[in-house]
Amino acid sequence: MNSVSDESEPARRSLSRRHLLMGGAMLAVSGLAIAREPHQRYRDLSDKQFEALFPKAFGDWTTLPVSELVLPPESDLADKLYQHILTRTYVNSKGVGVMFLAAYNSKQLNNVQLHRPEICYYAGGFSIDRSESLDLPVDVAGRQMIIPARSVTAVLGSRNENILYWTRIGPDFPQSWLAQRIAMTKANIAGYLADGLLVRMSVIDKNYDESLHNMQIFIADMLKHSGEPTRDMVVGDA
Repeated sequence: MNSVSDESEPARRSLSRRHLLMGGAMLAVSGLAIAREPHQRYRDLSDKQFEALFPKAFGDWTTLPVSELVLPPESDLADKLYQHILTRTYVNSKGVGVMFLAAYNSKQLNNVQLHRPEICYYAGGFSIDRSESLDLPVDVAGRQMIIPARSVTAVLGSRNENILYWTRIGPDFPQSWLAQRIAMTKANIAGYLADGLLVRMSVIDKNYDESLHNMQIFIADMLKHSGEPTRDMVVGDA
């Protein structure tokens, strides 16, 4: 009996040392992960503060009391995607109507990030007949800028909806889902959580070129008649 006990004692001591080493290594890795964990960089906004960024009337545009906007599917996940969703329909004196949506979250996480509009429209039963990248020129306080955006045409029955949108992840404007993930990763490596903004406008019309022209006029007018906080939110350093 003693010989068995004597032989097993070194094994137990070796096992204990191995556990201590493994435990120490795990604690070191855990400490490093905590030290490098991204921190929130962008402040939270109240609903009132976010809504105030977007004027209800500007230039030749006023808001209508109703909206036909396609929204993200209602679910617990959709609630987590955005802290704020602002929807309005604007119309000008020529009768051109532009449906506008701005959705924002002050921090983007790997499992909770902006939905790209193609997903929402497809989930709503639309077919996506066009989805292509578009470099959108804008004038921001006298400075010419280019916003990397996307144009989309979604069709449901007789409804032909032309959509212009972009996403801002921190300082970046990803034009695809992959680029969106890369932008988030870049921010995390830099040590912070990027905020996320989706700006989307759409016109129901079969004429794509005219719809795009009207939406470009609309967003140019909005930026022209908005203050610096709005421009910083919408276009950042595009």
